[in-house]
Amino acid sequence: MLQLLLVDDEMSVVDTLAHTIPWKSLGIGEVHKAYSASEALNILNMHAIDIVITDVRMPGTDGLELSRLISRQWKHTKCMLLTAHAEFDYARTAIQNHIFDYILKPIRDEELIERVVRIIEVIRTERETHSVVQRAMDAMREHVPRLRGELLHDLLQGKRVPAGKLEEKLRMLEVPIRMNDGIAMMLIRYKEQFSDYDPFEMSLMEYAIFNMAEETFEEGYRVWCCKDVYDYLAIVLIPKTETEESADDLEERLNRWTNQFQMNVRHYLKRDVSVLLGHGGTFPADLLKMYHNLLLLFRKRFGNGQDLPLYVAGGGELADISTLQSLNEPPALLHLMEAGDWTAIETRLEAILSELEERWAESPEHLMEAFFALYAAFSNLAHTSGRKMIDLIGGDYLPVKELLPCKTVAHLGEWTRSVFGKFRQQARNENSTARLAAVKEAQKYILSNLSYDISVQSIADHLRMHPSYVSRLYKLETGENISDYITKLKLEKSVMLLKTSAKKIYEISEEIGYHNPHYFIKLFKKYYGTTPQDYRNSQM
Repeated sequence: MLQLLLVDDEMSVVDTLAHTIPWKSLGIGEVHKAYSASEALNILNMHAIDIVITDVRMPGTDGLELSRLISRQWKHTKCMLLTAHAEFDYARTAIQNHIFDYILKPIRDEELIERVVRIIEVIRTERETHSVVQRAMDAMREHVPRLRGELLHDLLQGKRVPAGKLEEKLRMLEVPIRMNDGIAMMLIRYKEQFSDYDPFEMSLMEYAIFNMAEETFEEGYRVWCCKDVYDYLAIVLIPKTETEESADDLEERLNRWTNQFQMNVRHYLKRDVSVLLGHGGTFPADLLKMYHNLLLLFRKRFGNGQDLPLYVAGGGELADISTLQSLNEPPALLHLMEAGDWTAIETRLEAILSELEERWAESPEHLMEAFFALYAAFSNLAHTSGRKMIDLIGGDYLPVKELLPCKTVAHLGEWTRSVFGKFRQQARNENSTARLAAVKEAQKYILSNLSYDISVQSIADHLRMHPSYVSRLYKLETGENISDYITKLKLEKSVMLLKTSAKKIYEISEEIGYHNPHYFIKLFKKYYGTTPQDYRNSQM
């Protein structure tokens, strides 16, 4: 139930309104009374008032000033003014003070009730809307940590996100980082084999380690965390503020915190981890390079050993990681091919060829890497379709033996586009064959059921397809609507019966699935320009 506050310096007005209007029937559970603006403010401070009805002319703080204070401090409280002045200036000021409504004295009960009901409806609508939005926001907040981790995971896998879109995602997920901010990064690996944990234990451990990182580095850094595809825990360290400390002091402090972090995990979580702290860089330009350097250093310095080192990369260990980003970024080319998204496949292939041309045209290794990756993806697509590569690409299979596509980017591009074209055409042919088979099956069903009331739904059920898809498919393949085809066949059968049998018109109508003879006669005349009986007479 809502709460109402009546304000007027005339006590009789307040008391009369409080006791003569059936407030409870309107949805007002409690009515408060105030005889001045100061008294009204005291009540507002003590109770959750939903509606305030106040006189304009009061000594001291008047109704307009009171409404202004309410709009500033109690934004969801609705105000209605009682005034004997109909001048425009009052109405304009009231609107500026977010007054919901105003009513002129003398007050009629019916009009006041009507205005209050209107306010109550607005309040309820606002609360329902707010409830829906709040539930959505609560659900969003609940999933924000996971979504933050997924975004970092995607970026570490090389997913390309346009700068504007990335800024929007960072803002929406409240990631405390801006474009071109300086960052540091570290990777964490458990001592134990991952098979030692069940998934629930692993998720709890990750959550605890990430919390430990936040606590350990909170004096100077915010953290952004995720688990990568190798089950390493990746942590991006984002400086909170710029500092005038020297680079050596900053490095020494970060190294000290990193060492403390490893000891905290060991002491509080009873788990031993290997920690690798890498070089600083700029977000997002250096993020992928920093990550690949850490992976490389993990392989070089730690290997498969479980000796629990804490390693800080030296200045000379920053390698220029030269990967083909467009070849490896998600979604994988293999997955695009499995999905049959030929437009996306073509876009990815052209991106790979463009990157090769721009950066690795003189690198035989990169050309060979790209060729074998493309060949593997095409082979997998062929084999999952129950075919062999040589059967699908014919002459393009022969250059593979001499690795001709690996000679230059131009050779690889020529081979790739040719093979892609053959695969896409094969898929189109298979789709066309499948569509044609579906049309033939639909026609067969119609011919077998002309005596019944055939609908698109019954045909779709027979084909195990959606009715809308059946209609579009039939129109696409034949150029006519399936309903027109059904009508045509039924009427053709009726013509045959009119010529060769002595059945009555209503019997013929029943035999072709029209249980209303008048409808059959009307339809027949529309198609043939004559009635069924006149047509029969003309054939005698």
